[in-house]
Amino acid sequence: MKKNDAKTISLLVGSALLASIAACSSAPAPATENAATVATPKDSVAVSEQSGAAAQPAKSDIPASYKDIQFPEYNYVAPYPKDYRVEIAEGVTGYIVSDRRLPLVNFTVYFENPRVPASIKDEAAFEMLGSMLRRGGGGGIAPGALEDTLEFISAGVGSSAGVWTASFDIDCLTKDFASVLALTKKVLLAPAFDKEQLEIVKTKSATAYEQRYDTPAKVLSALRAKVNYAPNNRLWDATGDEYKKVTDADLKRLSRGVFQSSRIIFALSGDVDRDSSVQMLKEFFADWKKDTSAVSSKPADSAFVTPVPLAYLRKPGTYVVDKDITQANIAINQPFVKRPHPDYYPAAVASFILGGGSFTSRLMNRVRSDEGLAYSIYSTVGNDYRDTAMTTIALQTKVESVDFALKLIFEEVEKLAKEGPTAEELEQAKKALIESLPSLFDSPASTATIFAKGELLGKTFDHYLDYVKEISAVTPEQVKAMIAKYFARNKMTISIVGPVSKFDALKPFTVIPQDSLDFRQ
Repeated sequence: MKKNDAKTISLLVGSALLASIAACSSAPAPATENAATVATPKDSVAVSEQSGAAAQPAKSDIPASYKDIQFPEYNYVAPYPKDYRVEIAEGVTGYIVSDRRLPLVNFTVYFENPRVPASIKDEAAFEMLGSMLRRGGGGGIAPGALEDTLEFISAGVGSSAGVWTASFDIDCLTKDFASVLALTKKVLLAPAFDKEQLEIVKTKSATAYEQRYDTPAKVLSALRAKVNYAPNNRLWDATGDEYKKVTDADLKRLSRGVFQSSRIIFALSGDVDRDSSVQMLKEFFADWKKDTSAVSSKPADSAFVTPVPLAYLRKPGTYVVDKDITQANIAINQPFVKRPHPDYYPAAVASFILGGGSFTSRLMNRVRSDEGLAYSIYSTVGNDYRDTAMTTIALQTKVESVDFALKLIFEEVEKLAKEGPTAEELEQAKKALIESLPSLFDSPASTATIFAKGELLGKTFDHYLDYVKEISAVTPEQVKAMIAKYFARNKMTISIVGPVSKFDALKPFTVIPQDSLDFRQ
């Protein structure tokens, strides 16, 4: 999780439904279209007359009520990864999704590169590295000249370097793709880390550090991580002073091998031809230096070590950061599973019924609609292939109603675990999850990117086939079991940001000082 994981988790995340679907969707392989039938002019006239007649339905065909309208069975067919996959060279694979409607190209390359700083003194530089690889210029091109060139042709180039992968991406017009590709390679393989740009990034990073607890949501995110996770170098927090001390020499040292990997996966989409793109990318990657050694086998003086999975403290209870606000921010969490895991799909359905289904969910109906205690309340089950994820229930409510809101939440949890869902709830949850599949593939870029990231995580080609089967097979008994197992109050941490003086009804609880939330061990 690192910065890209545990610490940057925003609890007020958008719809839990989309989070569940993006985690694990699936559908059958594409069907072939039927061949068109050629009509004679005489046939065409007849068809036209029939069509005109059909356009005027008889009054007897019009339902008396909108409730009587019959819809055809939903049968969305998601794209199949293998249909878009290409192999460029040994260790270099990717996905090409063509769409010739607009003269635009999107290209993202992922380098599997698991590593984390061995010392906390390198944490600040490591956090800046991703943006500085692109922002600092390189390959003999000054940052200003690079910006002017990209702006003139309306192109974008970005870069990132995280715990598990490094990547770069390109967005440009079709006519400029070849030239931008060459330019990007030149800059990223010989980064310059311009000192003027570095000072700008250092200032922004130091300012962000000073403002890290400016909102209750930010405090809650840090509290949630602090009371759930055991110390890990992936969770380290750099200080403002450490950001200010970063030098270009630090970045150069940490950048060695950042775009070298034994496994490279790309996503190419837009106005491209598959065959010509394969040839272009073969030339692009032909002289790309690859790193076949593992981090753990590198010299003892290496700045990096192999990432260690996040571990949980497993200390259930109530934890509070004292803050003088009128709306308490609350997150309720419990360790879940690392995917792939058989509990994921039934837990996703169970969470949808409990709190992930917006106004159809039990928590929304009870806490908001019936009692008016919160504008938004939701539950989610985490989706992670590298660490054990968490289940979550989150809400904001008046500080005076925190105890009552928690009481209602766990009443609903216990009721669902004991009685299970109604047949209507179960059917609605399955239908909503399955029918949201198209949201994953709403553009060629998102389709190619989903497939590329899926391969990085080890998802099978049939991952999107299995989803519908797994969701459809969930039973009421499984829903009951998942709620009891992963939303049990005696296993959960309750993190609250609000005025301690108003929480007497919650005692006993542990007060966590805000200035102790950073991970520095």
